[in-house]
Amino acid sequence: MLSRNAKLYLVATVLQGLGFGIWGVIFNLYLKLGEVGFQADFIGYMFTASAIATGFFAMPAGLVCERIGSKKALLIGLTANFANIVLIVVLQPHLLLFASLVSGLIGTVGWVASAPFMTENSKLEERTYMFSVNWATMIIMSVIGSYLGGAMPDSINALLGLSIGENGSAMGYRITLGISTILTLVAIVPILLIKEQKTLHKQRLSDLLILRNIRSGKTILKFIIPAGLIGFGAGFIVPLFNLFFSLKFSATNEQIGLMFALSNVTLGIGTFAAPVLSKRLGKVKSVVLCEYLSVPFIMLTTLAPNLLLAGSAFITRNALMNMAGPISSALQMELVTETERATTSGLLVMADNIPRAVTASFSGKMMTGSNFYTPFLFTTATYFVASTLFYLFFRKAETQKTRTFS
Repeated sequence: MLSRNAKLYLVATVLQGLGFGIWGVIFNLYLKLGEVGFQADFIGYMFTASAIATGFFAMPAGLVCERIGSKKALLIGLTANFANIVLIVVLQPHLLLFASLVSGLIGTVGWVASAPFMTENSKLEERTYMFSVNWATMIIMSVIGSYLGGAMPDSINALLGLSIGENGSAMGYRITLGISTILTLVAIVPILLIKEQKTLHKQRLSDLLILRNIRSGKTILKFIIPAGLIGFGAGFIVPLFNLFFSLKFSATNEQIGLMFALSNVTLGIGTFAAPVLSKRLGKVKSVVLCEYLSVPFIMLTTLAPNLLLAGSAFITRNALMNMAGPISSALQMELVTETERATTSGLLVMADNIPRAVTASFSGKMMTGSNFYTPFLFTTATYFVASTLFYLFFRKAETQKTRTFS
């Protein structure tokens, strides 16, 4: 049975998932509107700004979390959504980039705190379940959000008597994005109701700054290398999937929203199955199997001759690549000590986001020039290498009795 704190955290996840689902489908398409006027390359730069901020601030964010505790860190992270207001109403390129940077910096604190919080508020035997339920909750609400995000702009514009369609009025998009922002900000309420169950033993700032709390350095490094490769490959395609379908297949907002929703449905089903898979195969084999199976569908997405096949490959890839995410997160927290969990989380976020930021900017340029093959090829190669290294590094981890290994 999940604790009260865990249940409150899931309520916050419901609100965030719904808000993120709406935002994820619509924001890039809003920027691409003729009335707004940005191209794929600039949208790639915006993602780069946010991801760079996240990457470079992730380790300091982990240290902040170690110092102030998970609850306060989660609250700080949620305030990043105030920056979304700027992203909606300000159309000056330099201000958009600055808002993306600020949002990435502040949001990182909450992102880094999530895994340590769930670890602290779950027992060992229920930990994979807790991670999976939270992940699945986020996904299910993202499904609803994705569907709503695809349908709301035209519905709002029609209600207001404004133009709809690919060149529709930006007003419907702005209102939709505003609703998304409100939902994510309301998630602050359940986090405020959380009661930390243990007295926080503040570590000395000087010790944190020199990483004296690190006890499992070699283990953390073995997690960082595959995470960095995954981030490098993901940056080429993941932030720009909605633009990819719009530019290559002329997909409508509704079609893109439906594909994102279906991809999250299949991922949600897979995530619920993840604890069962973990019990049968073990955490490491489960993660690697899912990632290997996803690789062929990456190239199929870009090589497909029509939207139906490309969308089907996208949905399948998304489910297979991400369904074992909760298992991997639980393993990461279990193989390091309590005093270094937040720092480890920060280091892994940094390892994922810095390469992702770099490759997203290159991919934006490629897609602006209608090069849709190369980004997917790079992603395929790096995912395969990363999955192989993860297996080689951790194939014996679950058979060892100690919590760290050399």
